[in-house]
Amino acid sequence: MSQRKALWLKTTLAGVLVTLAFPITLMMGSYVNAGHGLSVKHDQGLEFEWQDTQAKNHAFSDLESDAVYLMMGFFSCSEACPLRVHQLQQLSQQLDAKHPNSSVRFFMITIDPINEPADLRERYFASLSDRFISASLDEKTLKRLQYQLGERVRKMGDTLSHAGHLYLLNKDKELVRIYSQLAQPKGALYSDLTTTDLLRSAL
Repeated sequence: MSQRKALWLKTTLAGVLVTLAFPITLMMGSYVNAGHGLSVKHDQGLEFEWQDTQAKNHAFSDLESDAVYLMMGFFSCSEACPLRVHQLQQLSQQLDAKHPNSSVRFFMITIDPINEPADLRERYFASLSDRFISASLDEKTLKRLQYQLGERVRKMGDTLSHAGHLYLLNKDKELVRIYSQLAQPKGALYSDLTTTDLLRSAL
């Protein structure tokens, strides 16, 4: 084999390995972050107007809380939403047992307000924990927040699909962590909440 051909083969092989390494790295990263959320930091807190189940309008920045787990979802969701709600229920029980005075809230934004009347959402979340807040946003605000957070929502006919991310924010409504739909945090929600420097003092 000529020296030129050998060099060409080595260069080609190196290129293939580099090409394969990128998705492999992403895959490894998803496993590394499968338990705990991806750490992020925004320069300013989220700000938007929302409506509670009593048709009263509020500013998100006025919500008093030590920390907020924010999620967008809908009742007919059969994948991410039931799992997330169950995880937050478990977290609520842990907080009630170990930090009963903490004001950690679970802010649930409906992405299907037409088919989810306020009284239905009120009854459902009230039966879970008083830490849950059910909110609706006007269409323009909802789309802006989805874009801001990277929460992809698609509608095909009467069918909705969404990214299913869970967002952890500190008391100043600054984004601290993001849990993707692929993440299975189990006990990580409580661990992340109690070990994050921005939140530790509140607990």
